[in-house]
Amino acid sequence: MKFAHMADAHLGAFSKNPVLKKLNIQAFEMAIDKCIAEEVDFIIIAGDLFHNPIPDMDTVKRGVEILKKAQNAGIRIYMVYGSHDFSAGSTSLLDVLNSADVFMKAVNYESVEIDDDTLLRLKPVRDETGVYIVGISGLSSAAEVEYFQYLDRAYLSELPSPKIFVFHTTISELKPSYIPDRFAVPKSSLPQGFDYYAGGHIHARIESSVGNAPLIYPGPLFGATYSDLERGYERGFYIVEDFKPKFVRIDVAEFERISVDANGKSAVSLREELMTLASKDYSGKVVMVKVSGELYSGKIADVDFHSIREKFKESALEVLLNTYQLKTRERKKINVTGGTKEDIEREVFKKISVYGEDFTHTLFRILSKPKPDDMKKRDYEDALWREVYDLLNKVMERENTKSNKNGENQEYDEVDDEKVKISEMKKAKKMQTLFDFMG
Repeated sequence: MKFAHMADAHLGAFSKNPVLKKLNIQAFEMAIDKCIAEEVDFIIIAGDLFHNPIPDMDTVKRGVEILKKAQNAGIRIYMVYGSHDFSAGSTSLLDVLNSADVFMKAVNYESVEIDDDTLLRLKPVRDETGVYIVGISGLSSAAEVEYFQYLDRAYLSELPSPKIFVFHTTISELKPSYIPDRFAVPKSSLPQGFDYYAGGHIHARIESSVGNAPLIYPGPLFGATYSDLERGYERGFYIVEDFKPKFVRIDVAEFERISVDANGKSAVSLREELMTLASKDYSGKVVMVKVSGELYSGKIADVDFHSIREKFKESALEVLLNTYQLKTRERKKINVTGGTKEDIEREVFKKISVYGEDFTHTLFRILSKPKPDDMKKRDYEDALWREVYDLLNKVMERENTKSNKNGENQEYDEVDDEKVKISEMKKAKKMQTLFDFMG
């Protein structure tokens, strides 16, 4: 028996960058082509096939065409949903593709009553090779972590081998530091006795084990965010023969990562240094330039990053300039006058408020609330986040309404999803609600 294990294709990511969007899809096609060449029996995709629950139709068309190549070669495809595939309250595109037999969803479940406890019984799919495949989907804000404590483990342990457990969840012992503990489950939460644990969600290649069985995170085939691309790790997937995993590297482009220290330099000298770097030959490469530090003199605008970017693009396949950590010594002074502390505060708010004084006043009021002595720190922080989240939702709805009236199309930078998750906001209130989300 030979199968492929991949995850986190994120087709449709980098929607604002056609070059990266195309490379991302090419990485997925290259992986499928390798599966065909290796004549695997089936492919497991452990979540986040698409970057959005309802991606653009061009991306859907290419994704389905690539999956059909595998099907036409006699390769079966099994999939669980990832946090990006999941759509609360609406049908995900994966539901449609599953119904159209583009792949088979490896998530089947029922709630059962055992000794007055309501448990989640995951039902297996049996492949033609005889292996049982059991899956649990990932949800937004890692809400699926609660499912693990309700698993009907006795039922899973009685399933005969060979069997594979597929999941799209972070394991505490393996997680990157930026993922909060509450968005992860310990290894001990995984059902025991499986022959292979096929993970997804962590954007890094990780090889571990549960007992004698491999526990594998293949990482993304290309990446879903600019932070992913900044990390220089190998990208690819695994081909597993007789439960012995072998990593298959996927390279659709060469990356050149350049760091430039601006500390103590003038805007003019920094510009000259960057133009010198941009004049080199980067044929066929994606160039990532990270500029950080504090300029000794001049303004950031004097560096003229537009001209530098265009110079890089004379030879590079694509260039990404990261200047978020570039600062200047020049500071904008806010001059205000007032007779009282309240008058001065009001004048400052007028000058710094982007979304209106009411918004700024309310935000300051929320963040200045002291923690009650009888409240835990985590509960206090969650309460503040809920208030801030509601406030931001209101202001964004207002701004979007303005944009729509003015015919504007506002764009936002892509950021790592793990860094913007609000912990308890979307957790289900009742056990049955959790199970309903599962499908």
